[in-house]
Amino acid sequence: MDTPASAELRSIEHLFAEQFIQLTERVFVAVGYGVSTFSFVLGDTGVVAVDGGSIPERTSHAIAELRRRTDLPIVALVYTHGHPDHTGGAPALIDENPDIEIWGVQHFGDEARRFARNGVSIAGARGLRQAGFKLPPDKRINNGIAPAVYPKAGALAGGPGGGPDPRTFPTRRFEGSAIIEIGGVRLEVSHNPGETEDQIMTWFADERVVFAGDNMYRSFPNLYAIRGTQYRDVRDWCESVDRIRAMEADHLVLGHTTPFSGAAEVDAALETYSRGLWHIYNETIAGMNAGKTPDELAHEVTLPHDLADHPLLGQYYGNVAWSVRAIFNGILGWFDGNPAQMNPLHPADRARRLAALAGGPEALVASAREALADGEAQWCAELCDLVLALDHESDAMTRLKADALDALAYNLVTATGRNYLHTCAQELRESLDT
Repeated sequence: MDTPASAELRSIEHLFAEQFIQLTERVFVAVGYGVSTFSFVLGDTGVVAVDGGSIPERTSHAIAELRRRTDLPIVALVYTHGHPDHTGGAPALIDENPDIEIWGVQHFGDEARRFARNGVSIAGARGLRQAGFKLPPDKRINNGIAPAVYPKAGALAGGPGGGPDPRTFPTRRFEGSAIIEIGGVRLEVSHNPGETEDQIMTWFADERVVFAGDNMYRSFPNLYAIRGTQYRDVRDWCESVDRIRAMEADHLVLGHTTPFSGAAEVDAALETYSRGLWHIYNETIAGMNAGKTPDELAHEVTLPHDLADHPLLGQYYGNVAWSVRAIFNGILGWFDGNPAQMNPLHPADRARRLAALAGGPEALVASAREALADGEAQWCAELCDLVLALDHESDAMTRLKADALDALAYNLVTATGRNYLHTCAQELRESLDT
């Protein structure tokens, strides 16, 4: 179904179309070779890669483009963080040079280890929904900051090395900051938490290039991932963006989408990003201090008017309302402060009581169908949940909820949310066929 939200997502695809960019004399950036953006820095006797890409076959294609420019060996790989879409392509680099140095911050891969330690297997299933890997191509436009690739099973899942291959784990680790000198390349790396706690900033002073990792891309950032994640400290993230800006770089390489060039353009982009993030953080904190609940703040906190339609802060990948909820929960925890919510009724008990008020389950069923017909898909989905909690007309309500979720997806510009909604609708229909 073609909607304004669908059209808007399609309009940004040039930002992550496949292209091998010569950013400076010595820096080449691979965009669209898989899910993430990664780079090569040329030295006198070797090449250093910044991130490894997401899929070995796609990283190999980028290496082939590099070989059109130089025959120097790839002597080191620097990970900006441990997410597998930035490490999963590393085997292609290792195949080029089995003795490659692989650099990461000391606590590299903490997020994956925390899930594994606590046995949180549901994060994998939710991750598939967020990424849209189970959807047919007609339901999946792109990922907001990346093309809609379909990697082989397990290619973008797994442990702190980006998969089961132990060769991809860091062989060199640093605490705080370090200087990497190898192959005639000198890089300054420093811990810069944001999207992950193990995020780093990489600075190539010779050509004034800064590599931001996933602390910035051409979208409102994913301050909360709906697949589930620990709190991504938003204040830390804001401060990290400001540290990137303080480098006064001439070139800015992002973890996804195309880079920026020119000191003025780089500074303007970072100023916009910083101001947008700080605004959402500060307004949420102010609302919390005023006694507002997450439900209220998620509807009330928005970007300032002059940034609301800024292309750098379009909600293609991250979502403002979800970010507001994450800030509240990350700082104050689950309790919203309303004593009535301290020990709420079980959902089935609540549904039973509301059905009685409405005149019985059939009244809720009729209201749910009417809501979808009137374009109120969210209200329809919520009413369906009440009826399903009563185990009333379960098959019909399951189908109706699936229709409501699809309707919500078609009108949402945030790709992760679209993917999740469409996938859940698909799963609901599949549950009726088993």
